Amino acid sequence: MIREYILSLISRMNTPEDISTSHNSVRWRAYREAEQISDVTYLPVLENIICEHNRPSDKKTRNSAYFILGKIIKNRFNVSACKFLICRLSIEKDKYILSNMLDRLADICIPTDMDIEPIIVLSKNENSIIRHSAINALGSCESEKCKLALRYYSDQEDEKKYKYEIIYANASLGKIGDVTDIPLLQKHSDSRIKDIRESTRYAINEINKRN
Repeated sequence: MIREYILSLISRMNTPEDISTSHNSVRWRAYREAEQISDVTYLPVLENIICEHNRPSDKKTRNSAYFILGKIIKNRFNVSACKFLICRLSIEKDKYILSNMLDRLADICIPTDMDIEPIIVLSKNENSIIRHSAINALGSCESEKCKLALRYYSDQEDEKKYKYEIIYANASLGKIGDVTDIPLLQKHSDSRIKDIRESTRYAINEINKRN
């Protein structure tokens, strides 16, 4: 019965609608419903659904299943499910699915001893949608590997070329960085680009508040 409920929810999450007020839509209500789920008994069922729906035509089903999976992990952390979600990053190829998965991981506090290499790899992806989501997700784990990956972008000199990478990296370092990162961040504190300047000052302020 859990499987039937999840498949029904996924179907509602993918309902094509054209309603002026999104709050009235079946799809909007389904997503809000998914955000509230915390029952870990759903996790193995979701994992099976994801693995079974592996055809290109099943993208929407997998994407919705990843969304539900990520919300459950956020609401009630589960090591095995978190590892599963991270491992699947090396399998999926669609940029929107990967971005969705990374956005879910960004909402989770990932243990420092968990293998986050797939996230680091995607933080260097040539597609900006994937790359930016991965840089954001790195801020959910306080491991030294994550910090090194973020420092790479915060240390970039070419602010025009790496504008958004610097902004996302600054935001993530604001979450997991320490006082040793402040000198690196300060190089952009007087940037002519407002968003870089403000993200830098915000990150420094957040780090100082924790120390």
